[in-house]
Parts: sequence; C-alpha cells; structure tokens
Amino acid sequence: MNYDLSVVIPSRSEEFLTNTVDDILKNKRGKTQIIVGLDGCWPHTPLKDHPDVVIVHYSESIGQRAITNRCVDISSAKYIVKLDAHCGIDEGFDVKMMGLMEDDITMVGVMRNLHIFNWICPDGHRRYQGISGPCKECGKETQKEVVWIPKSNPQSIAYRFDTTMHFQYHNDYGKKQKGELTETMSLQGSCFMVTRDKYWELNICDEAFGSWGQQGVEVACKSWLSGGR
Repeated sequence: MNYDLSVVIPSRSEEFLTNTVDDILKNKRGKTQIIVGLDGCWPHTPLKDHPDVVIVHYSESIGQRAITNRCVDISSAKYIVKLDAHCGIDEGFDVKMMGLMEDDITMVGVMRNLHIFNWICPDGHRRYQGISGPCKECGKETQKEVVWIPKSNPQSIAYRFDTTMHFQYHNDYGKKQKGELTETMSLQGSCFMVTRDKYWELNICDEAFGSWGQQGVEVACKSWLSGGR
C-alpha cells in the first residue's frame, strides 16, 4: 500500500508500547502505517502482526534520535508523525492533521492527560496511577490494572522554553489564541508532524545532538528559524 502518513514510534523498554500501537490501529482513518523502532530490546508485550505495522529492531541500543531516523528511512509517506510509546490518540487524528497540514508547518497535537492504569489490591481498592506500593486503605499489595482512559482536560496548546532551554508550558499565551491552528514557540516532544522532505531537509533528529532529550527545543528551533511555523 502507498501510505500518506507514517507514525514513527521509537521505543526502549516501554511498558505501554503495545497499548499505544493498538490505539493507533483503532483510531486511524486514513492510509496510515506505524513504524516501531525497538532500540535494544523487545517490548514487554509482543506486538500483534498487522499489515500496517512495521518493526525495526536493533539488538543493541543506538539512541532515540538514531532509531527514529532508521524508521523514517524506510517510510515513503508524505507525512511523518513522531510519537512517544506511551500515548493515546484521538479518533481520526491522522486525517484531521493531514487536512490542516501545510509544507512549512510543524504540527503538534493538543496534549491531554491519559489515565493509563490504576493500582488495585485483592479487596478491590483502587488508586490512581502513580508510584507503586501497598494499598493505602488496607495495606495489602497492589497490582497494575490498565484502563487506558483518555481525559478531555487539561488541554495544552502552547509551550516555550526558558533561558536555560528547559521546556515550559505557556498557558497564558495559549489562552489568547483561537481557531483550529494556534502558534507555539516550542513543543512537547511526545508528538509532532512534519513532511518527510522537511524532516530530512532540517535534519529534525540530528544524531550529533545526543541520543535523546531536548527534542522539543531542537524541532521547534529548526522549524521556525528556517522560516516555518
């Protein structure tokens, strides 16, 4: 199949990778494939065989930027979405984003909270996701119960970085904006879309910049300093 979009997921020992892939398969509506990069290890739960899922496996870790680039290498789609391996996405996210996309845009999805799991004890007491430990009501051991519930709020649409280049939310700026597309100084690196041509033109994941980290700053600066938005 000729795909319009490749969702690229770099992963290294990610507990919820399979949930993320299943969620994309459930909610995609266009000609969208998923390319999973396994950086030095296999997933906690095996990925199901699916014609729209490609797996790239390296037996030794090469780093997040490098494994992302290896995944984009095998894509022939016009658009690339880089997605973290512990995310849920909206129904029809692919056709919605492609419908608004322009070649000079780096597009970021509205970010909301995802209720992934609860801690549950043998007596049925549940505690919202967080650090492990005994039940606070009865003291018994708890186990993880995956629920995967997308939450409607909060909705984050604007980000920045400070003078030390650390990621920050930019809520006041976001509140001033209206419309389907809003502008942001920086981005939260868990999800962004670019054209595949722009990905390589701007060297979006420069491996010389380190194996991982500061991706939001790198992608944002390369996007808007090159004349894009």
